[in-house]
Amino acid sequence: MYEGYWRDDLQHGHGKESWTDGSIYEGEYMAGKKHGIGLYSWNDGSKYQGEWFENKIKGFGTYSWLDGR
Repeated sequence: MYEGYWRDDLQHGHGKESWTDGSIYEGEYMAGKKHGIGLYSWNDGSKYQGEWFENKIKGFGTYSWLDGR
């Protein structure tokens, strides 16, 4: 499910996307791809907060495992 801004029928701007397995991404999109600053939470409790470039983790960010590492 996606809640947020659209442009030309693509996710664009700030939005939140969730999947049936419990994973969630909230952050910036550009032309339908995660792009900019965002937080991705996997269903196992691990998280990445930082920069995205065309749906890929790229740039500065912090990854946190469920055990706190």
